[in-house]
Amino acid sequence: MIAMNSNKIQPYLRCAIIALLATSMCFAQTQPQSPELQGAIKTMQEVTARNEQQLRSYQWTESVTLTINGNQKPSKQSICRYAPDGGLIKTPVSPPQQQPTVNGGLLRRMIAEKKVEEFQKETADIHELTTKYLPINHDALRDALSTRRVDFEHDGPGNTAIIIHDYAKPGDEFRILLNPATMHIERIIVRSYFEKPEDGFSASVDFSYLGDGTSYPSLTIVSAPTKKILISTVNLDFSRHDH
Repeated sequence: MIAMNSNKIQPYLRCAIIALLATSMCFAQTQPQSPELQGAIKTMQEVTARNEQQLRSYQWTESVTLTINGNQKPSKQSICRYAPDGGLIKTPVSPPQQQPTVNGGLLRRMIAEKKVEEFQKETADIHELTTKYLPINHDALRDALSTRRVDFEHDGPGNTAIIIHDYAKPGDEFRILLNPATMHIERIIVRSYFEKPEDGFSASVDFSYLGDGTSYPSLTIVSAPTKKILISTVNLDFSRHDH
C-alpha cells in the first residue's frame, strides 16, 4: 500500500466536499413543489394581479412618520395615484420641512452637519434594503419561488402562509400570509439584515379592504433597531379617480 501525505489529500477532499455541497444546493433548489403549494402560488399571483388593476382606479393619502432614537417626527403626507402607464405618482400635501438652524461656532455646525450626513446615509441604506423586498417585485418573486427554498404553512382556517427563504440575502425570510378563502395577501413579514446578521432589519405590511373588495397596504412598518430608526407608512382616504 502506498502511503500518501495528508497535506496532499486535503485539496482533493476540499474539492469533493465543494462539489457535493454544490450538488446538494442545486437539488434543494430544483426539488418539485407540492401540488398544494403550486396551486396556492398560482392562485395568489392571479388574485394579486387582478387586485393591482383594481387599485389603479383609486387615489389615496399616504402618511409617513419617522421615529429616530424614540423621538417621533412630524408626519409627511402625499396624495398618491397611478399614472396611465402604471407608475405611481406622489404629490406632497405639506411643504417640505426646513432644516433647523444651528447656533454656535464652527465646530458645533460641523458636528450637526456630520450627524445630518450620517442620518441621510442610514436612511438611504434602509431605503435600498427595503426596495429589495417591498413593494413586491413580481419578477423577483417569481424567480425566488422557482429557485429558493419555499415552505407552505396551512394550519387551520386562519393560518395559510408561503415562506421564502434566502429571498434576497442568505438567511433572510420573506413570509406572505394569505386569506385562505380568497387567497388575497393579508400580511407580509420580512426578516433580513444589512451588512451583518446582527445588524437586523425587519418590515411588515398589513393589508385592508375597500368597499368593493380591493385590498391595499394599509400599514407598513420598517424597523432598523441598530440604527434606532423606525418608519411607518399609513395609506388612507381612498377615493376613485379618472385617468
